[in-house]
Amino acid sequence: MSTRERGEAVTRRSRPSLRMRLVCAGLAVTRTKRILGADASTEADRLRNRGKGPAAVPRRLRRTHEVTVHDRGGLRCAEIGVRDRRPERTIVYLHGGAYINPVVVQHWDLMAALAAENDARVIAPFYPLAPEGTAATVVPALLDLQVRLTAESGTAPVWAGDSAGGGLALATAMRLRDEGLPAPRHLVLFAPWLDVGLTNPGVADVVVRDPTLGVVGLRYAGRLWAGALPLDSPQVSPGGGDPRGLPPTTVIVGTRDIFVADCRDFAARARAAGVDITLLEGADGFHVYPAVTFLPESAEARRLVTARLNASDLA
Repeated sequence: MSTRERGEAVTRRSRPSLRMRLVCAGLAVTRTKRILGADASTEADRLRNRGKGPAAVPRRLRRTHEVTVHDRGGLRCAEIGVRDRRPERTIVYLHGGAYINPVVVQHWDLMAALAAENDARVIAPFYPLAPEGTAATVVPALLDLQVRLTAESGTAPVWAGDSAGGGLALATAMRLRDEGLPAPRHLVLFAPWLDVGLTNPGVADVVVRDPTLGVVGLRYAGRLWAGALPLDSPQVSPGGGDPRGLPPTTVIVGTRDIFVADCRDFAARARAAGVDITLLEGADGFHVYPAVTFLPESAEARRLVTARLNASDLA
């Protein structure tokens, strides 16, 4: 791994691949951005998705991976591992969905890829969604999960997540640090949602180019997740929290993602605080582009993740 990949910003492609451009064009005609354009449509979509529940594991993945669902200290968790392979590390993966939506197919694809490429078992909590679940109730449950998993194996797991799940992984790591509990071995954050209020002026520079995310609906979902806590509480919006003492961290975000400004700011603050942090920006990448696993940019991002995890193991 090069010096630039250890704790610094990393730039890869200067131009997006053809596949990336095609997927962006396809996303631009979906209903997602329109749904997030108002509180009412976001709430209606939340209720529909809650009724559907988590997406089923794709049949193609069951041919190569074993997936089980079980209870861990009151949290229902899926466990994904490669068939006939003994895992060498554990990755806790927190799914995105603006804290109000369950697992979708692309989450299964990304978790399966992370398991296969990192000799890992991936444990994915189906944490309670807002408004029933809030930062004040879910973060403590995740602290308990970290303690249990570390005690089981004797080694702290990696924590990863996308979008809301990335923000939740970071918030959990900060609470673990503050309470003197075992830290994650590494944090892998795919387009983490770092400020539920979306107050960064840089959001306005990107929102027109973002093919899926809308500010109004996300702010509505963020208020549900915050519950009684202030929107700027580090448990809710960890991007404004103190980064000192965090474990090695890898952040991956696309340049067409409205979260990119917050990711840049957080990476700069964390680096100044002495955190080993790498930020990879995917050229013209949409929100959580690594979850579309057939993209060359996704494979590139995952290779960086593997390199960074291997470096953490050697540290």
